[in-house]
Amino acid sequence: MQKHTHPRYRWSAPYLIVLVLIVLQTFSVGIIMLSQHGMGEEILLTHARAMMSRLADGAIYTTRHHLQSAENTARVTRGLIRSEILQPSDIDSFEMYLLQTLRYNAAFSGLSYGDRQGNFLYVSRQHSIGVKNEYLTKVIHFREGQRKEEVLHRDSELALQTRKTINDDFDPRTRPWYAAFRQNKLLWTPPYIFYTSREPGITVSMPVVDARDRVQGAFGVDIEIHSLSEFLARKKISEHSFSFIVTRQGELAAHSEMALVKKYGPMGHPQLVNIGDLADNPVLRIVWARIRALPEQELNKGATMDFSVAGVHYLAMVRSFPGNSQWPWLMSVVAPEDDFVAIFRQAKRRTLLWALFYSICISLVIFFLIARFFRPMRRLLHYAHFDPLTELYNRRAFFERSAKIIAASRARHNPLCVAMIDVDDFKKVNDTYGHGAGDELLTAIAGRLRGALSERDLIARYGGEEFVLLLVDTDPEQGLVVCERLRRAVADTPIHTRAGMLRVTISIGLASMDSTMVDVAQAINWADQALLKAKEAGKNRVVLAGYSEN
Repeated sequence: MQKHTHPRYRWSAPYLIVLVLIVLQTFSVGIIMLSQHGMGEEILLTHARAMMSRLADGAIYTTRHHLQSAENTARVTRGLIRSEILQPSDIDSFEMYLLQTLRYNAAFSGLSYGDRQGNFLYVSRQHSIGVKNEYLTKVIHFREGQRKEEVLHRDSELALQTRKTINDDFDPRTRPWYAAFRQNKLLWTPPYIFYTSREPGITVSMPVVDARDRVQGAFGVDIEIHSLSEFLARKKISEHSFSFIVTRQGELAAHSEMALVKKYGPMGHPQLVNIGDLADNPVLRIVWARIRALPEQELNKGATMDFSVAGVHYLAMVRSFPGNSQWPWLMSVVAPEDDFVAIFRQAKRRTLLWALFYSICISLVIFFLIARFFRPMRRLLHYAHFDPLTELYNRRAFFERSAKIIAASRARHNPLCVAMIDVDDFKKVNDTYGHGAGDELLTAIAGRLRGALSERDLIARYGGEEFVLLLVDTDPEQGLVVCERLRRAVADTPIHTRAGMLRVTISIGLASMDSTMVDVAQAINWADQALLKAKEAGKNRVVLAGYSEN
Protein backbone atom coordinates (compact mmCIF):
# COMPACT_ATOMS: atom_id res chain seq x y z
CA MET A 1 0.00 0.00 0.00
CA GLN A 2 1.30 3.45 -0.90
CA LYS A 3 2.18 5.59 2.10
CA HIS A 4 1.19 9.25 2.20
CA THR A 5 2.95 11.97 4.16
CA HIS A 6 1.15 13.58 7.04
CA PRO A 7 -1.28 16.30 5.90
CA ARG A 8 0.58 18.86 7.97
CA TYR A 9 3.60 18.53 5.66
CA ARG A 10 1.67 17.86 2.50
CA TRP A 11 -0.38 21.08 2.68
CA SER A 12 2.07 23.54 4.23
CA ALA A 13 3.57 24.75 0.93
CA PRO A 14 0.20 25.38 -0.80
CA TYR A 15 -1.04 27.20 2.30
CA LEU A 16 2.01 29.45 2.23
CA ILE A 17 1.51 30.17 -1.50
CA VAL A 18 -2.14 31.10 -0.96
CA LEU A 19 -1.20 33.29 2.02
CA VAL A 20 1.47 35.10 0.00
CA LEU A 21 -0.98 35.65 -2.86
CA ILE A 22 -3.57 37.10 -0.47
CA VAL A 23 -1.00 39.42 1.11
CA LEU A 24 0.24 40.59 -2.29
CA GLN A 25 -3.26 41.21 -3.58
CA THR A 26 -4.23 43.09 -0.40
CA PHE A 27 -1.07 45.14 -0.69
CA SER A 28 -1.91 45.96 -4.35
CA VAL A 29 -5.43 47.06 -3.47
CA GLY A 30 -4.10 49.20 -0.63
CA ILE A 31 -1.59 50.91 -2.95
CA ILE A 32 -4.37 51.64 -5.45
CA MET A 33 -6.61 53.14 -2.77
CA LEU A 34 -3.82 55.32 -1.39
CA SER A 35 -2.74 56.47 -4.86
CA GLN A 36 -6.31 57.38 -5.80
CA HIS A 37 -6.74 59.26 -2.56
CA GLY A 38 -3.64 61.41 -2.93
CA MET A 39 -3.38 61.85 -6.67
CA GLY A 40 -4.28 65.36 -7.75
CA GLU A 41 -4.50 66.94 -11.16
CA GLU A 42 -0.86 68.06 -11.17
CA ILE A 43 0.29 64.53 -10.42
CA LEU A 44 -1.88 63.28 -13.23
CA LEU A 45 -0.17 65.66 -15.63
CA THR A 46 3.26 64.62 -14.39
CA HIS A 47 2.44 60.97 -14.98
CA ALA A 48 0.98 61.76 -18.40
CA ARG A 49 4.12 63.62 -19.49
CA ALA A 50 6.38 60.89 -18.19
CA MET A 51 4.36 58.25 -20.02
CA MET A 52 4.34 60.20 -23.26
CA SER A 53 8.06 60.88 -22.96
CA ARG A 54 8.77 57.14 -22.64
CA LEU A 55 6.49 56.23 -25.53
CA ALA A 56 7.86 59.01 -27.73
CA ASP A 57 11.41 57.92 -26.92
CA GLY A 58 10.43 54.41 -27.94
CA ALA A 59 8.90 55.63 -31.21
CA ILE A 60 12.00 57.70 -32.04
CA TYR A 61 14.28 54.78 -31.19
CA THR A 62 12.23 52.43 -33.39
CA THR A 63 12.33 54.90 -36.28
CA ARG A 64 16.09 55.29 -35.91
CA HIS A 65 16.44 51.52 -36.04
CA HIS A 66 14.25 51.43 -39.16
CA LEU A 67 16.48 53.97 -40.92
CA GLN A 68 19.63 52.34 -39.58
CA SER A 69 18.86 49.19 -41.58
CA ALA A 70 19.34 51.24 -44.77
CA GLU A 71 22.70 52.50 -43.49
CA ASN A 72 23.74 48.96 -42.61
CA THR A 73 22.90 47.77 -46.13
CA ALA A 74 25.03 50.55 -47.60
CA ARG A 75 27.94 49.68 -45.30
CA VAL A 76 27.73 45.96 -46.09
CA THR A 77 27.67 46.61 -49.85
CA ARG A 78 30.64 48.98 -49.58
CA GLY A 79 32.55 46.29 -47.67
CA LEU A 80 31.75 43.59 -50.20
CA ILE A 81 32.96 45.80 -53.05
CA ARG A 82 36.09 46.83 -51.18
CA SER A 83 36.93 43.17 -50.48
CA GLU A 84 36.23 42.37 -54.17
CA ILE A 85 33.56 39.80 -53.28
CA LEU A 86 31.24 42.03 -55.30
CA GLN A 87 32.50 43.65 -58.50
CA PRO A 88 30.32 46.36 -60.07
CA SER A 89 31.97 45.61 -63.41
CA ASP A 90 30.29 42.17 -63.32
CA ILE A 91 26.88 43.68 -64.06
CA ASP A 92 24.84 40.45 -63.99
CA SER A 93 26.20 39.29 -60.62
CA PHE A 94 26.00 42.77 -59.08
CA GLU A 95 22.43 43.21 -60.33
CA MET A 96 21.34 39.90 -58.80
CA TYR A 97 22.89 40.86 -55.45
CA LEU A 98 21.01 44.17 -55.47
CA LEU A 99 17.74 42.47 -56.45
CA GLN A 100 18.04 39.90 -53.67
CA THR A 101 18.83 42.68 -51.17
CA LEU A 102 15.79 44.65 -52.33
CA ARG A 103 13.59 41.56 -52.29
CA TYR A 104 14.23 40.88 -48.60
CA ASN A 105 14.07 44.51 -47.41
CA ALA A 106 10.50 45.74 -47.88
CA ALA A 107 11.37 49.19 -46.49
CA PHE A 108 13.65 49.98 -49.44
CA SER A 109 12.23 51.22 -52.75
CA GLY A 110 15.45 51.12 -54.76
CA LEU A 111 19.24 50.63 -54.74
CA SER A 112 21.66 52.66 -56.89
CA TYR A 113 25.32 52.48 -57.85
CA GLY A 114 27.19 55.04 -59.96
CA ASP A 115 30.88 55.58 -60.61
CA ARG A 116 33.07 58.44 -61.75
CA GLN A 117 32.90 57.33 -65.41
CA GLY A 118 29.10 57.57 -65.43
CA ASN A 119 28.45 53.81 -65.24
CA PHE A 120 25.18 53.19 -63.42
CA LEU A 121 23.14 50.29 -62.04
CA TYR A 122 19.74 50.83 -60.43
CA VAL A 123 17.15 48.32 -59.21
CA SER A 124 13.72 49.22 -57.89
CA ARG A 125 10.50 47.60 -56.80
CA GLN A 126 7.50 48.16 -59.07
CA HIS A 127 3.86 47.46 -58.21
CA SER A 128 1.24 46.61 -60.79
CA ILE A 129 -2.37 45.47 -60.70
CA GLY A 130 -2.67 41.88 -59.50
CA VAL A 131 1.08 41.53 -58.87
CA LYS A 132 2.58 42.22 -55.48
CA ASN A 133 6.16 42.80 -56.55
CA GLU A 134 7.88 43.27 -59.86
CA TYR A 135 11.38 44.63 -60.35
CA LEU A 136 12.98 47.11 -62.73
CA THR A 137 16.68 47.41 -63.49
CA LYS A 138 18.31 50.32 -65.29
CA VAL A 139 21.87 49.91 -66.56
CA ILE A 140 24.23 52.47 -68.09
CA HIS A 141 27.69 51.29 -69.12
CA PHE A 142 30.39 52.33 -71.52
CA ARG A 143 32.14 50.02 -73.93
CA GLU A 144 34.87 51.30 -76.23
CA GLY A 145 33.71 54.83 -75.50
CA GLN A 146 30.09 54.08 -76.48
CA ARG A 147 27.31 54.70 -73.95
CA LYS A 148 24.69 51.95 -73.72
CA GLU A 149 21.49 52.22 -71.69
CA GLU A 150 19.15 49.31 -70.97
CA VAL A 151 16.00 48.76 -68.92
CA LEU A 152 15.14 45.25 -67.69
CA HIS A 153 11.82 44.12 -66.22
CA ARG A 154 11.68 41.10 -63.92
CA ASP A 155 8.80 39.28 -62.26
CA SER A 156 8.38 38.60 -58.54
CA GLU A 157 10.72 35.60 -58.82
CA LEU A 158 13.37 37.78 -60.51
CA ALA A 159 12.92 36.04 -63.85
CA LEU A 160 13.68 38.34 -66.80
CA GLN A 161 10.55 39.43 -68.67
CA THR A 162 11.74 42.16 -71.03
CA ARG A 163 15.00 43.90 -71.94
CA LYS A 164 15.12 47.00 -74.09
CA THR A 165 17.60 49.68 -75.05
CA ILE A 166 16.71 53.28 -74.20
CA ASN A 167 18.26 56.66 -74.80
CA ASP A 168 17.92 59.47 -72.26
CA ASP A 169 20.23 62.07 -70.75
CA PHE A 170 20.36 60.60 -67.24
CA ASP A 171 23.73 61.02 -65.50
CA PRO A 172 24.06 59.47 -62.01
CA ARG A 173 26.76 61.98 -61.11
CA THR A 174 24.17 64.77 -61.06
CA ARG A 175 21.84 63.07 -58.55
CA PRO A 176 21.73 64.13 -54.86
CA TRP A 177 22.92 60.74 -53.57
CA TYR A 178 26.13 60.93 -55.63
CA ALA A 179 27.33 63.72 -53.30
CA ALA A 180 28.69 60.92 -51.08
CA PHE A 181 31.38 60.40 -53.73
CA ARG A 182 32.35 64.06 -53.85
CA GLN A 183 32.32 64.51 -50.07
CA ASN A 184 33.80 61.05 -49.42
CA LYS A 185 31.48 60.30 -46.50
CA LEU A 186 28.16 58.70 -45.64
CA LEU A 187 25.25 61.10 -46.00
CA TRP A 188 21.47 61.25 -46.05
CA THR A 189 19.90 63.41 -48.70
CA PRO A 190 17.12 65.88 -48.01
CA PRO A 191 13.82 64.82 -49.62
CA TYR A 192 13.90 64.90 -53.43
CA ILE A 193 12.01 63.42 -56.39
CA PHE A 194 13.36 60.05 -57.56
CA TYR A 195 14.25 60.11 -61.25
CA THR A 196 12.69 56.80 -62.29
CA SER A 197 9.62 56.40 -60.05
CA ARG A 198 8.94 60.17 -59.84
CA GLU A 199 8.06 59.60 -56.18
CA PRO A 200 9.45 61.78 -53.36
CA GLY A 201 11.88 60.12 -51.02
CA ILE A 202 15.22 60.16 -49.23
CA THR A 203 18.45 58.27 -49.86
CA VAL A 204 21.35 57.13 -47.70
CA SER A 205 24.53 56.92 -49.76
CA MET A 206 28.15 55.98 -49.17
CA PRO A 207 31.32 56.39 -51.21
CA VAL A 208 32.50 53.09 -52.70
CA VAL A 209 36.20 52.29 -52.60
CA ASP A 210 38.32 49.58 -54.19
CA ALA A 211 40.78 47.28 -52.46
CA ARG A 212 43.36 50.14 -52.37
CA ASP A 213 40.83 52.51 -50.72
CA ARG A 214 40.51 54.62 -53.86
CA VAL A 215 37.07 56.17 -54.17
CA GLN A 216 35.37 54.80 -57.29
CA GLY A 217 31.75 55.90 -56.97
CA ALA A 218 28.73 55.96 -54.67
CA PHE A 219 26.06 53.48 -53.54
CA GLY A 220 22.61 54.59 -52.39
CA VAL A 221 19.55 53.04 -50.67
CA ASP A 222 16.22 54.76 -51.46
CA ILE A 223 13.26 55.02 -49.06
CA GLU A 224 10.08 56.57 -50.45
CA ILE A 225 8.31 59.16 -48.29
CA HIS A 226 5.00 57.30 -48.39
CA SER A 227 6.76 54.12 -47.17
CA LEU A 228 8.36 55.93 -44.23
CA SER A 229 5.03 57.64 -43.48
CA GLU A 230 3.28 54.28 -43.40
CA PHE A 231 5.89 53.12 -40.88
CA LEU A 232 5.18 56.13 -38.63
CA ALA A 233 1.43 55.51 -38.94
CA ARG A 234 1.92 51.99 -37.57
CA LYS A 235 3.92 53.34 -34.61
CA LYS A 236 1.35 55.81 -33.23
CA ILE A 237 1.64 56.08 -29.45
CA SER A 238 -2.04 56.91 -28.85
CA GLU A 239 -5.34 57.17 -30.69
CA HIS A 240 -5.06 60.86 -31.63
CA SER A 241 -1.29 61.25 -31.77
CA PHE A 242 0.77 61.99 -34.86
CA SER A 243 4.48 62.15 -35.64
CA PHE A 244 6.61 63.57 -38.42
CA ILE A 245 10.20 63.72 -39.64
CA VAL A 246 11.42 67.01 -41.05
CA THR A 247 14.69 68.66 -42.07
CA ARG A 248 15.80 71.77 -40.26
CA GLN A 249 14.70 73.71 -43.35
CA GLY A 250 11.15 72.35 -42.99
CA GLU A 251 11.15 69.74 -45.77
CA LEU A 252 8.90 66.86 -44.71
CA ALA A 253 10.51 63.43 -44.98
CA ALA A 254 7.48 61.63 -43.47
CA HIS A 255 4.22 62.21 -41.58
CA SER A 256 2.04 59.59 -39.87
CA GLU A 257 -1.03 61.26 -41.39
CA MET A 258 -0.11 60.30 -44.92
CA ALA A 259 -2.68 62.56 -46.59
CA LEU A 260 -0.63 65.57 -45.44
CA VAL A 261 2.44 64.53 -47.42
CA LYS A 262 0.57 63.78 -50.64
CA LYS A 263 0.95 66.80 -52.90
CA TYR A 264 0.58 66.72 -56.67
CA GLY A 265 1.51 69.18 -59.40
CA PRO A 266 -0.62 70.28 -62.37
CA MET A 267 0.42 67.19 -64.33
CA GLY A 268 -0.46 64.84 -61.47
CA HIS A 269 3.15 64.15 -60.44
CA PRO A 270 3.99 63.92 -56.72
CA GLN A 271 5.74 66.96 -55.26
CA LEU A 272 7.79 67.66 -52.16
CA VAL A 273 5.96 69.12 -49.15
CA ASN A 274 7.39 71.78 -46.87
CA ILE A 275 5.94 72.07 -43.39
CA GLY A 276 5.25 75.72 -44.20
CA ASP A 277 2.76 74.49 -46.83
CA LEU A 278 0.62 73.09 -43.99
CA ALA A 279 -0.03 76.42 -42.27
CA ASP A 280 -3.78 75.69 -42.19
CA ASN A 281 -3.06 72.96 -39.60
CA PRO A 282 -2.89 75.00 -36.35
CA VAL A 283 -1.34 72.21 -34.22
CA LEU A 284 1.42 71.58 -36.73
CA ARG A 285 2.01 75.31 -37.21
CA ILE A 286 2.50 75.89 -33.46
CA VAL A 287 4.74 72.83 -33.04
CA TRP A 288 6.98 73.96 -35.91
CA ALA A 289 7.20 77.51 -34.52
CA ARG A 290 8.22 76.14 -31.11
CA ILE A 291 10.78 73.79 -32.67
CA ARG A 292 12.43 76.60 -34.65
CA ALA A 293 12.80 78.61 -31.45
CA LEU A 294 14.68 75.83 -29.62
CA PRO A 295 18.50 75.95 -29.43
CA GLU A 296 20.47 73.17 -31.11
CA GLN A 297 21.72 71.72 -27.83
CA GLU A 298 18.18 71.23 -26.55
CA LEU A 299 17.11 69.58 -29.81
CA ASN A 300 19.97 67.09 -29.54
CA LYS A 301 19.02 65.90 -26.05
CA GLY A 302 15.27 66.14 -26.70
CA ALA A 303 12.69 68.71 -25.61
CA THR A 304 9.13 68.39 -24.31
CA MET A 305 6.59 71.14 -25.03
CA ASP A 306 2.97 71.74 -24.04
CA PHE A 307 0.47 74.11 -25.66
CA SER A 308 -3.25 74.54 -26.25
CA VAL A 309 -5.25 74.76 -29.46
CA ALA A 310 -9.04 75.39 -29.43
CA GLY A 311 -9.25 74.36 -25.77
CA VAL A 312 -7.36 71.09 -26.28
CA HIS A 313 -4.08 70.75 -24.42
CA TYR A 314 -1.25 69.01 -26.33
CA LEU A 315 2.06 67.50 -25.35
CA ALA A 316 4.86 67.36 -27.91
CA MET A 317 8.33 65.85 -27.88
CA VAL A 318 11.00 66.73 -30.43
CA ARG A 319 14.50 65.36 -30.88
CA SER A 320 17.11 65.52 -33.57
CA PHE A 321 18.39 62.26 -34.92
CA PRO A 322 21.57 61.76 -33.13
CA GLY A 323 23.13 65.13 -32.75
CA ASN A 324 26.53 63.84 -33.85
CA SER A 325 25.09 63.25 -36.96
CA GLN A 326 24.94 62.94 -40.64
CA TRP A 327 21.17 62.50 -40.27
CA PRO A 328 19.80 65.96 -41.05
CA TRP A 329 16.37 65.51 -39.48
CA LEU A 330 14.20 66.23 -36.52
CA MET A 331 11.45 63.90 -35.35
CA SER A 332 8.47 65.11 -33.34
CA VAL A 333 5.69 63.16 -31.62
CA VAL A 334 2.52 65.08 -30.70
CA ALA A 335 -0.52 63.87 -28.75
CA PRO A 336 -3.50 65.40 -26.90
CA GLU A 337 -2.94 65.36 -23.18
CA ASP A 338 -6.29 63.64 -22.64
CA ASP A 339 -5.04 60.56 -24.49
CA PHE A 340 -2.88 59.91 -21.41
CA VAL A 341 -4.51 61.79 -18.52
CA ALA A 342 -7.81 60.03 -19.18
CA ILE A 343 -6.19 56.75 -18.28
CA PHE A 344 -5.41 57.98 -14.77
CA ARG A 345 -8.75 59.74 -14.31
CA GLN A 346 -10.56 56.56 -15.24
CA ALA A 347 -8.47 54.69 -12.70
CA LYS A 348 -9.80 56.91 -9.90
CA ARG A 349 -13.39 56.02 -10.78
CA ARG A 350 -12.87 52.30 -11.23
CA THR A 351 -10.85 51.21 -8.23
CA LEU A 352 -12.45 47.81 -7.99
CA LEU A 353 -11.61 46.87 -11.57
CA TRP A 354 -8.02 47.99 -11.07
CA ALA A 355 -7.81 45.82 -7.97
CA LEU A 356 -8.96 42.85 -10.00
CA PHE A 357 -6.51 43.76 -12.75
CA TYR A 358 -3.57 43.86 -10.33
CA SER A 359 -4.63 40.55 -8.82
CA ILE A 360 -4.62 38.93 -12.24
CA CYS A 361 -1.26 40.54 -13.05
CA ILE A 362 0.30 39.18 -9.87
CA SER A 363 -0.98 35.71 -10.64
CA LEU A 364 0.37 36.00 -14.19
CA VAL A 365 3.75 37.19 -12.89
CA ILE A 366 3.97 34.14 -10.66
CA PHE A 367 2.98 31.91 -13.54
CA PHE A 368 5.58 33.45 -15.85
CA LEU A 369 8.25 33.24 -13.16
CA ILE A 370 7.58 29.53 -12.86
CA ALA A 371 7.56 29.20 -16.63
CA ARG A 372 10.83 31.13 -16.81
CA PHE A 373 12.34 28.81 -14.23
CA PHE A 374 11.54 25.77 -16.37
CA ARG A 375 12.51 27.39 -19.69
CA PRO A 376 16.25 26.60 -19.38
CA MET A 377 15.36 23.00 -18.59
CA ARG A 378 13.20 22.79 -21.70
CA ARG A 379 16.01 24.31 -23.73
CA LEU A 380 18.48 21.76 -22.37
CA LEU A 381 16.09 18.94 -23.20
CA HIS A 382 15.63 20.33 -26.70
CA TYR A 383 19.34 20.57 -27.47
CA ALA A 384 19.92 17.14 -26.00
CA HIS A 385 18.17 15.90 -29.14
CA PHE A 386 18.61 18.68 -31.72
CA ASP A 387 21.63 20.30 -33.36
CA PRO A 388 21.53 24.03 -32.40
CA LEU A 389 22.79 25.25 -35.81
CA THR A 390 20.62 23.29 -38.25
CA GLU A 391 17.73 22.32 -35.90
CA LEU A 392 18.07 18.75 -37.21
CA TYR A 393 18.30 15.78 -34.87
CA ASN A 394 21.77 15.24 -33.44
CA ARG A 395 23.64 11.94 -33.55
CA ARG A 396 22.33 10.74 -30.19
CA ALA A 397 18.71 11.41 -31.12
CA PHE A 398 19.23 9.74 -34.51
CA PHE A 399 20.34 6.49 -32.91
CA GLU A 400 17.48 6.57 -30.38
CA ARG A 401 14.76 7.21 -32.98
CA SER A 402 16.25 4.97 -35.65
CA ALA A 403 16.16 1.97 -33.26
CA LYS A 404 12.36 2.34 -32.94
CA ILE A 405 11.88 2.90 -36.68
CA ILE A 406 14.04 -0.12 -37.57
CA ALA A 407 12.16 -2.37 -35.13
CA ALA A 408 8.80 -1.30 -36.59
CA SER A 409 9.98 -1.72 -40.20
CA ARG A 410 11.40 -5.19 -39.56
CA ALA A 411 8.16 -6.23 -37.92
CA ARG A 412 6.39 -5.29 -41.17
CA HIS A 413 9.28 -6.65 -43.35
CA ASN A 414 9.72 -3.26 -45.02
CA PRO A 415 13.05 -2.27 -46.64
CA LEU A 416 15.33 0.41 -45.19
CA CYS A 417 18.29 2.38 -46.51
CA VAL A 418 20.90 4.47 -44.74
CA ALA A 419 22.76 7.34 -46.43
CA MET A 420 25.77 9.39 -45.37
CA ILE A 421 26.06 12.90 -46.87
CA ASP A 422 29.15 15.10 -46.86
CA VAL A 423 29.47 18.70 -48.14
CA ASP A 424 32.23 18.78 -50.77
CA ASP A 425 35.22 21.07 -50.10
CA PHE A 426 33.57 22.55 -47.00
CA LYS A 427 36.91 23.33 -45.37
CA LYS A 428 37.78 25.49 -48.36
CA VAL A 429 34.56 27.47 -47.85
CA ASN A 430 35.42 28.09 -44.18
CA ASP A 431 38.99 29.06 -45.01
CA THR A 432 37.93 31.39 -47.85
CA TYR A 433 34.75 33.04 -46.57
CA GLY A 434 34.85 32.45 -42.82
CA HIS A 435 32.98 30.21 -40.42
CA GLY A 436 29.95 32.51 -40.44
CA ALA A 437 29.38 31.84 -44.13
CA GLY A 438 30.05 28.15 -43.51
CA ASP A 439 27.36 28.04 -40.81
CA GLU A 440 24.88 29.74 -43.17
CA LEU A 441 25.77 27.18 -45.83
CA LEU A 442 25.14 24.23 -43.47
CA THR A 443 21.83 25.72 -42.32
CA ALA A 444 20.64 26.21 -45.91
CA ILE A 445 21.75 22.72 -46.97
CA ALA A 446 19.96 21.20 -43.97
CA GLY A 447 16.79 23.03 -44.97
CA ARG A 448 16.99 21.82 -48.57
CA LEU A 449 17.63 18.22 -47.50
CA ARG A 450 14.76 18.27 -45.04
CA GLY A 451 12.45 19.82 -47.63
CA ALA A 452 13.28 17.14 -50.22
CA LEU A 453 12.53 14.21 -47.90
CA SER A 454 9.21 12.71 -46.89
CA GLU A 455 7.94 13.14 -43.33
CA ARG A 456 8.54 9.47 -42.49
CA ASP A 457 12.29 9.66 -43.28
CA LEU A 458 14.79 10.51 -40.55
CA ILE A 459 17.62 13.04 -41.04
CA ALA A 460 20.26 14.19 -38.55
CA ARG A 461 23.49 16.14 -38.45
CA TYR A 462 26.10 13.47 -37.86
CA GLY A 463 28.97 15.86 -37.16
CA GLY A 464 30.81 18.71 -38.85
CA GLU A 465 29.61 18.89 -42.45
CA GLU A 466 28.17 15.34 -42.44
CA PHE A 467 24.51 14.34 -42.38
CA VAL A 468 22.93 10.90 -41.95
CA LEU A 469 19.60 9.68 -43.35
CA LEU A 470 17.35 6.73 -42.59
CA LEU A 471 15.05 6.17 -45.55
CA VAL A 472 11.92 4.26 -44.51
CA ASP A 473 10.14 1.75 -46.78
CA THR A 474 12.89 2.34 -49.36
CA ASP A 475 14.79 -0.30 -51.34
CA PRO A 476 18.22 0.46 -52.91
CA GLU A 477 16.76 1.46 -56.27
CA GLN A 478 14.34 3.90 -54.64
CA GLY A 479 17.11 5.10 -52.34
CA LEU A 480 19.27 6.05 -55.35
CA VAL A 481 16.38 8.11 -56.74
CA VAL A 482 15.90 9.91 -53.40
CA CYS A 483 19.63 10.58 -52.96
CA GLU A 484 19.95 11.91 -56.50
CA ARG A 485 17.05 14.27 -55.77
CA LEU A 486 18.86 15.47 -52.64
CA ARG A 487 22.09 15.96 -54.56
CA ARG A 488 20.36 18.10 -57.20
CA ALA A 489 18.49 20.09 -54.53
CA VAL A 490 21.85 21.32 -53.25
CA ALA A 491 23.93 21.48 -56.44
CA ASP A 492 21.44 23.09 -58.83
CA THR A 493 20.85 26.37 -56.97
CA PRO A 494 23.50 28.61 -55.34
CA ILE A 495 23.05 29.48 -51.67
CA HIS A 496 22.77 33.05 -50.40
CA THR A 497 25.26 33.80 -47.60
CA ARG A 498 26.88 36.86 -46.08
CA ALA A 499 29.73 36.24 -48.52
CA GLY A 500 27.38 36.32 -51.49
CA MET A 501 25.87 33.54 -53.60
CA LEU A 502 27.90 30.33 -53.13
CA ARG A 503 27.52 27.17 -55.20
CA VAL A 504 28.32 23.90 -53.38
CA THR A 505 27.84 20.20 -53.99
CA ILE A 506 27.40 17.12 -51.83
CA SER A 507 28.55 13.52 -52.09
CA ILE A 508 26.31 10.71 -50.84
CA GLY A 509 27.04 7.12 -49.85
CA LEU A 510 23.99 4.81 -49.72
CA ALA A 511 23.65 1.41 -48.07
CA SER A 512 20.73 -0.99 -47.93
CA MET A 513 19.96 -2.25 -44.42
CA ASP A 514 19.15 -5.91 -44.67
CA SER A 515 17.95 -8.26 -41.96
CA THR A 516 21.48 -9.54 -41.20
CA MET A 517 22.59 -6.20 -39.79
CA VAL A 518 22.52 -6.02 -36.02
CA ASP A 519 21.91 -2.27 -35.80
CA VAL A 520 22.06 0.95 -37.78
CA ALA A 521 25.74 1.51 -36.94
CA GLN A 522 26.75 -1.29 -39.34
CA ALA A 523 24.70 0.25 -42.15
CA ILE A 524 26.25 3.66 -41.42
CA ASN A 525 29.70 2.09 -41.75
CA TRP A 526 28.78 0.67 -45.18
CA ALA A 527 27.28 3.99 -46.27
CA ASP A 528 30.43 5.78 -45.06
CA GLN A 529 32.60 3.50 -47.21
CA ALA A 530 30.37 4.25 -50.19
CA LEU A 531 30.74 7.97 -49.40
CA LEU A 532 34.52 7.63 -49.56
CA LYS A 533 34.18 6.01 -53.00
CA ALA A 534 32.00 8.95 -54.11
CA LYS A 535 34.71 11.35 -52.96
CA GLU A 536 37.43 9.39 -54.71
CA ALA A 537 35.37 9.25 -57.92
CA GLY A 538 35.25 13.05 -58.18
CA LYS A 539 32.59 14.17 -55.64
CA ASN A 540 29.09 15.53 -56.39
CA ARG A 541 27.64 12.05 -56.90
CA VAL A 542 25.76 9.15 -55.28
CA VAL A 543 27.40 5.75 -54.72
CA LEU A 544 25.57 2.62 -53.51
CA ALA A 545 27.55 0.37 -51.18
CA GLY A 546 28.62 -2.81 -52.94
CA TYR A 547 27.92 -1.29 -56.38
CA SER A 548 29.86 0.80 -58.83
CA GLU A 549 29.50 4.60 -59.09
CA ASN A 550 26.08 5.97 -60.05
